[in-house]
Amino acid sequence: MKTDISVEALTITTEDRWSLSEIQKAQLEDPDIRSILEMKLNSVDRSSWQEIACESPATKRYWALWNSLYLKDAVLYRKW
Repeated sequence: MKTDISVEALTITTEDRWSLSEIQKAQLEDPDIRSILEMKLNSVDRSSWQEIACESPATKRYWALWNSLYLKDAVLYRKW
């Protein structure tokens, strides 16, 4: 029995890379992310549930991930 295993590397390059300012602008324009981004920019503490209860389901999900989210150069990232 002979086994032939081939491995190929796939490289993708993109010419449309976003700058940090473009990412920040996009995050600020997204109503679900903007709320969390502004909370992170203004406080180290997570807002109470009562404060975000009227927000969208997506914003509530980001709120639940609060400890996994961090700011770098005013851009919101998630730690994995």
